[in-house]
Amino acid sequence: MSESTAKPLILQTNDDGPFTRGLRAVREFLQGHGRVITVVPLQEMSGSSHALTLNRPLRIKEIEPDFYAVDGTPADSCYMGLFHLLQEEKPDLIVSGLNNGYNMGEDVVYSGTVAGAMEGYFHGISGVALSAKDFSNLEQVCEHANRLVGDALRTDGKFLLNVNYPTGDVKGTRMTRLCSRVYPGNVVRCSLERHENALWIGGVPPVWSDREGTDIDAVLKGYASVTPLHPDMTDERFLQEHPQWPR
Repeated sequence: MSESTAKPLILQTNDDGPFTRGLRAVREFLQGHGRVITVVPLQEMSGSSHALTLNRPLRIKEIEPDFYAVDGTPADSCYMGLFHLLQEEKPDLIVSGLNNGYNMGEDVVYSGTVAGAMEGYFHGISGVALSAKDFSNLEQVCEHANRLVGDALRTDGKFLLNVNYPTGDVKGTRMTRLCSRVYPGNVVRCSLERHENALWIGGVPPVWSDREGTDIDAVLKGYASVTPLHPDMTDERFLQEHPQWPR
């Protein structure tokens, strides 16, 4: 607990910057649990994954009390919160989001939202990453996320949870596995100033594998999907099948 308040201390981040409805709505209900320090990228950083900025110094700006913006990535923001702003206090929980857009399947590898929560996990602090397709049912999402954060603060041990919300009514909660969400390879040409050519990555919808028990299966059925993650990416099957590889 925060020594100064005797209440939980929560570090909030995101990858959409300081001015989104989702961030503000989550910050508001988090303040009902304790002190909230919000540290986010100065600009939108979707798809930045777990990048840390090591090739230049970072600037941090206080927007309002306990609310800061960093000219870097979500991982930078969490790192600055932990080791610059909160040197004397350890947060009880990292909450990243609410992200505008799903983070499911392979998205978790690219996601700055997930990386913001995972950075805290690397340093021994549990994290929750929150995402929704859009903010059309923001009130319902926040009601559910508020209860979920309360449960997280009462749960022992270190954990990392990736939470995705459906549109419309939130029927309940399902514990899930990651689905497969792959974006078909696509590069689109565009023009810059002075007739320079450039290329956009993406621009086509992802291909889903919606097996029963996966995050997308739960969300499509109207449930909040809660997927516990672990950053250990070791392929245990390969280790077992090829213990002496290469020979």
